[in-house]
Amino acid sequence: MSFPLPPPPSTSLSPAVLLLLLLLPPSLLASLLSHTPLSWTSPHDPCYHPDGRPRHCLSEFINAAYGVAVNASHSTQGPDSDGNVTTLTDLHNPHNLTCWMAPRGPDAGDWVLTVPLGRRFEITYISLQFCHQGEPSDPISISVLKSMDSGRTWRPMQRYSSDCPGNFGQPSQTVAQTRHQETEPLCSDPRPLQRQRGGMVLAFSTLDGRPSSPDFDYSPTLQDWVTATDVRVVFHHVSRNAAPPPAPLRPPLALSDLQVGGRCKCNGHASRCRRDDSGRAVCVCEHNTAGPDCDVCEDFYFDRPWHRATPTNPNPCIACECNGHSNKCRFSMEVFQQSGRRSGGVCQKCRHHTAGRHCQYCQNGYTRDQTKPLSHRKACQPCQCHPLGAVGRWCNQTSGQCLCREGVTGLRCNRCAPGYKQGKSPLRPCIREFTHLSDLLKAECVSYCQPSQVKVRMNLETYCLKDYVLKLQVRGMERSGPWWQFSVSVQTVYRAGSSSHVRRGPQSLWVPDRDLGCGCPALHVGRTFLLIGAEEGERGWGPEESRLVADRSTLALQWREHWSPKLRGFRGKRNELMKKIFSPADMVLCEIEISEFYRFLLKKILKIKNGLISFTAPPQKTYFIQIETPFHIFSIIFCYN
Repeated sequence: MSFPLPPPPSTSLSPAVLLLLLLLPPSLLASLLSHTPLSWTSPHDPCYHPDGRPRHCLSEFINAAYGVAVNASHSTQGPDSDGNVTTLTDLHNPHNLTCWMAPRGPDAGDWVLTVPLGRRFEITYISLQFCHQGEPSDPISISVLKSMDSGRTWRPMQRYSSDCPGNFGQPSQTVAQTRHQETEPLCSDPRPLQRQRGGMVLAFSTLDGRPSSPDFDYSPTLQDWVTATDVRVVFHHVSRNAAPPPAPLRPPLALSDLQVGGRCKCNGHASRCRRDDSGRAVCVCEHNTAGPDCDVCEDFYFDRPWHRATPTNPNPCIACECNGHSNKCRFSMEVFQQSGRRSGGVCQKCRHHTAGRHCQYCQNGYTRDQTKPLSHRKACQPCQCHPLGAVGRWCNQTSGQCLCREGVTGLRCNRCAPGYKQGKSPLRPCIREFTHLSDLLKAECVSYCQPSQVKVRMNLETYCLKDYVLKLQVRGMERSGPWWQFSVSVQTVYRAGSSSHVRRGPQSLWVPDRDLGCGCPALHVGRTFLLIGAEEGERGWGPEESRLVADRSTLALQWREHWSPKLRGFRGKRNELMKKIFSPADMVLCEIEISEFYRFLLKKILKIKNGLISFTAPPQKTYFIQIETPFHIFSIIFCYN
């Protein structure tokens, strides 16, 4: 309920509040408190110097509780005794005061006034004006609390009592003794209250008595201390030993004004706080910041981490340097630390065929056009590599030099090098012009060995290509007439012919002198090789038929450890195929799907001739296998015992 009082002449701000503002730190001083809606009328932007440099700025100082409905509740009458009190936060006119009075009721319980501010504010003071003119005769016990999460949790900021130890269990003091204590609520006796026209005033300054208040702009602890989304004032009931008087002549609690002076929390990056379409107050962020509190950087302004602005450093958000080839980036703390805390932006989705942290490189297949600036859309041009003379389509990103084949030269690999002439093979577009006998011998070796132009892959076809597959280590070599004898240690026999006598352990490997001279096979003492060879070929050259021979048709691959499980798997597949083909039954009709490769494999294993295969099994068992024409996918195999 409310009722008018005689309108004594006064201003809208009490002298006590004005005196309180004069005692605040310089960084929190502002113009006189205004009850008008959020606005800014300065002709200059306070967030920038006249020359355009950013600087620390503060949003306008306002009464954050102006026009906000106050929720008044009583602890014994339910949570919403009076949930829409506007007489406390309307335009305060000392000539026509309106008062809110607590309804008459039992002299017990607490009255709670809650003011939802609607957003985060940095509060400077909270003031209450009572309707009565004199000092209250009843004991005073008041708590001021704040919430930073829209009323979900509450934290006390100040307590007032004539008996702090008895009512709150803490000593009476007005100044925090240590910096650790400056974010804890203090308790003091508010009497005598400030006498104003229209009533007595109780004003609480959030930074009064705090040792770090002069360094407020550099103290995150105090910045959190004054931040609030809601304010709550609790009038505690104090029991008295004396019997209460009969019916009181006036209500026990009557207030005419409640003010919450402060600024929108914009972290020094905004000078205005306006209301959006939904009526909520939002910061008009500057310095390339964003968010309701200007507490994040705008998109693409992530070159440095966000910081609150201070009087000595405005800490604006800096745009990423992407040379005009990207409008998206992210912040990397690792890059920021490595740069000496100067730059941490990493560009994303570089366009115009660029790449790199700053889109400063060209993508693979493109080279830098030095006639255009780095920010030009066509700063990276495709590599102009010759399709035959170059290996691939890549080139040096700075010079544009392509990777040329042997005997090919030029920036684009489009001409033969000195001493070479144009050839007929697309794999060797330029061949050497022979002028010495050594060059001729090298050419003869190339023609004699016929090296493979493709990379040898270890697969089942390579495994079955020859008659034996051995893992061996070369330990020594010596000349023996037209042969070279290698001392080898056979470590694993993955596959061997039916008539082969190769076993694990020391062996002699014989290589023709001409083959070794041309490097086929290329064997080196002290290394381990996978030897894949045939029992036929040049075997007639060998000194003895039982010797192990390697010639120009033998593959000598330097051993790799990851081949071991593959080779064991190939050996298992071959054994499984042999079991399917030779089933020991009196008469079995087997139908096997044979691909072109398996036809070749059967020919290599079983020595197929004219479609009729003879296979000698263990003693007293002979199998005759007849295979249909190899032009059919399905073949019928008859097995006789």
